[in-house]
Amino acid sequence: MNSPQYKDTAKMSTFTSTISVRAVLIVLILCLSACKSPTVEEASPAYSLAQGCFAVKGESDQYLIATDSSYIFSTSTIEESEKFFFKPTRLGSFLLYDRDGNYVAEDFLRITKLSEASERTEWKINHLDIKQNNIIVDTQYTLISPRHDLRFQVISGEPKLRNTERGTLNHDRTTISLVRQSDELCTTFPEASLDAIVAEEFYQEKNPGEPIVGYADVHTHIGFPKAMGGAAMAGEIFHPYGIEHALHDCAELHGKNGGLDFLESQHGGGAGGHETAGYPDFTYWPHQSTNTHTQAYYRWIQRAYLGGLRVAVTLATGNPTFCQLLGIMQLGYTDGGCSGVDSVKLQTDYLYELQDYIDAQEGGPGKGWFRIVTSPAQAREVIAKNKLAVILGVEHGTLFDCVESNPRCDEAYVDQKLDEIYDMGIRSVFPIHRFDNAFGGTKPAGGSGGSWMHLTGKLASSKVTKLIDLINPRGLLFEPIEGHYWDMEACPEGVNGTTGIQSMKEFVADDFSIFSDAAASLPVVGPIVNAGFNAIFLDKLKPLPDYAHLDHGAPACNQRALQPIGKHLLNRMADKGMLIEIDHLSYPTLMDTIDLLEERQYSGFVSSHSWLETSGDIRSRLLALGGILAPMNSTPSTAAERLIKHKEEMKNYGFATGLPFGSDLQGVTSQTSGDSNVDISYPFTSIDGMVTFTQPKTGNRSFDFAEEGIAHYGLYPEWMENFKQVAAQSEEDVMDTLMNSAEAYVQMWERAEASESAP
Repeated sequence: MNSPQYKDTAKMSTFTSTISVRAVLIVLILCLSACKSPTVEEASPAYSLAQGCFAVKGESDQYLIATDSSYIFSTSTIEESEKFFFKPTRLGSFLLYDRDGNYVAEDFLRITKLSEASERTEWKINHLDIKQNNIIVDTQYTLISPRHDLRFQVISGEPKLRNTERGTLNHDRTTISLVRQSDELCTTFPEASLDAIVAEEFYQEKNPGEPIVGYADVHTHIGFPKAMGGAAMAGEIFHPYGIEHALHDCAELHGKNGGLDFLESQHGGGAGGHETAGYPDFTYWPHQSTNTHTQAYYRWIQRAYLGGLRVAVTLATGNPTFCQLLGIMQLGYTDGGCSGVDSVKLQTDYLYELQDYIDAQEGGPGKGWFRIVTSPAQAREVIAKNKLAVILGVEHGTLFDCVESNPRCDEAYVDQKLDEIYDMGIRSVFPIHRFDNAFGGTKPAGGSGGSWMHLTGKLASSKVTKLIDLINPRGLLFEPIEGHYWDMEACPEGVNGTTGIQSMKEFVADDFSIFSDAAASLPVVGPIVNAGFNAIFLDKLKPLPDYAHLDHGAPACNQRALQPIGKHLLNRMADKGMLIEIDHLSYPTLMDTIDLLEERQYSGFVSSHSWLETSGDIRSRLLALGGILAPMNSTPSTAAERLIKHKEEMKNYGFATGLPFGSDLQGVTSQTSGDSNVDISYPFTSIDGMVTFTQPKTGNRSFDFAEEGIAHYGLYPEWMENFKQVAAQSEEDVMDTLMNSAEAYVQMWERAEASESAP
C-alpha cells in the first residue's frame, strides 16, 4: 500500500540513512585526519637551557647513557641515564658536559666522547614544534653540530648525525626530549666562582628617573687582549669553550718561561721571564702589576658589578709600532692588523661578542648583566634594571690612522670615520694619545717609559706604515723615514709640564739595545746583522735629540698645538653629543681645546685618569663647564682625601658632586692596592647590603687583597670594603660622593646630548 503515511515514513527512512552514512564518513575523515603522523617544525633557539642539568631522551623513551668511548641510547630508567650540564658557548649553542667531565662530540656521522671542548663538542639547540593539523601539540628539541652542519638523529635506536637539508626533519628520528634534573645530579662546568651570595632584592627593578646609586670606572681597557694584533696580552675575557681555554697557560704567546714577554719586561715586571701557568694554578698571573695578562675575565667584572660598579667606560687602544714589533717577535702573528682603524674595530667587535656571550650564560638576548649603551637614557634604563652600563670609547695613538704623513686625513675623511665609529656604538674618544698625530700634540712622559712612546711617536709621524718597509728596496730601504720628535721647550711659568725628558741618544744606546744586542749575539753572522740593523733602522732615527737645552729639573712642554683638522674633529664630536677625552693633550693643544669648549659651552668632556695639566685656572675653567675630571684610582685613603677636596671644590659650581675614578684596567699600568693597615674580614656585605662576599678564589688560587691589592678586577668589592672602613672614620660623607659618581657621569653625558649642534 502506498498510503501518504507510508510514503512519508519511507522518505524519512531514506533521509535518515543518508545522514547516517554522511556522519560515518565525517567520523572516518576526522579519524583519518587525527591519526595522521605528526609534523615537526624547527623553531627558535633554546636559550633557556643555559646552566641546566638534563637527561637526554629519544622519542622511543630510551635515554642516552655513557659508555667507555661514546654515548648510546638505552632502555634504562631515567635514574640510570647520563646527566649533562648545558654550558652555553654562544647564543643558542651549548656544550653537553657529562658527570665525568667529558663532552658529547661529533665524529662526522657518529657520536663520540671527548675530554676537551672544541668545535666538535659544540651543539646548536633549537626548539622543535610538534604539530597535529597545524596545531602545536608539543615542543621538544633538535640538536645540530655546526662543524659540518649535521643534525643529531635517533636511527634504529642509535644516535647518528645526518645533513640538515630540508626533508630530513622526522618526528621519530629528530625529536629529542630534554628532561630537567636536579642540579646536584650534574657535574658543574669549570668556571670562576663569584664568591658572592646575592639577595633576591638586588634584582628588583628601580625607577630610571631616580638618581643612580653606584660608582663609575671611566677608564678601562676590557678589550685589550685584542689590541696590538692580539700579540701582547695573554688570556681572554671569555672563551666559547670556557675558562680553561680563556685563561690557559701563557707560554703560547709569551714563550717558554715567559721569555718572549717583551712588553712586560720593558715596564718593570717579569724581567728575565716568568712562570706561565694559567687556570687553575695561576703561579704568576694575574697580579697587580702585570701589563700583559688578563685581569678582566668576565666573571671578575661581574664580581665588581655586584660590589657597586654601575658605569664602566672601556676604550679600544693600541700602538701600531709596538704591535708590529710584537708581531715580528711572534713570527708574524698579528690578529686583524696593526692599524688604528683595524685595531678599534677588532676590539669593539670583541666587546659585542662578550655581551652576547654573557647573554647566553643568563638565558638569552638582553638577559645579561653587561649592557653596551649608546645614550644616557639607555644607561639609566639599564642601571634601573640592576645591570652594568658599558660605554664604548677609543684611546688610540693613531686615531683613524691620522698621522701627519697621511694625506687622506682631511675633513671629509674624518667625518666619514667619525660616523663609522659612532655607528659602531662608540661615544667617548681621545683625539690624541701617547704621541703626536695629525690632530695635535701629546703631553709627554718622562723616563724610559716615556722614551718608548717618544720613539714610536717618531715612527708614527714618519712614512713608516709597516716596519717591513725598512728592508723593502721598493719601500724605505734607501730613503729617509722623516717624521719628528717632540718639540720640547720650557713651559710657561706656573705650568706643571713634564720632568725627566730623556735624551734619545741615551735611550737608543741603553734601553733600546735589547734589539741591537740580540742582533749582535747571533752566531757568526751577528756583526753583519747588527751592522744591517744599524743601517736600516737606527741610522734612520737620526738626528737624535738630547734636549741639552732643557733644565731637566724644570718642567718642559711639547709645543705642538691643536691643528685645524683637530679643531674640526672636536667640533664634529660635539655636534654628535660625543664625549671628548681631554687627557694626553699637550699644553698648547689643551688650551686650544678649552677655548673651543668654552666657545660652545660644551659639558661633554672627561679627564678620565689624571693625565691632565691642571695648573693655574685650568681646573676651574673646566669644572665651570660641567665636565668630569676623574683621578686615576688609588688606595682608599687617598681616594677619600680626593673626594673631600672635590666636594668642597664643587660648591662653586651647580653640578652633581659625584667623582668617578679611572682604574686604567689592562692599560699597561699597575692597579692600586689597599691601605697598609687594611683588614678584610669575611664575609662582608656590599654597600647596599644586597650582596655578601667571601674570599675570592679562581681555580686553585685564592686572592688576598691585603697582600695583593687589585690582582684582578674581581677584587674591587674588597677595595670598596676597605673604602667603607675609611669612610666610617671620615668626618665628611665621602661614601655618598663616590656612590654618586655614576649619576654625575650620566648627568654630564645628558648635558652633552642636550647641546648637540650648538653653535
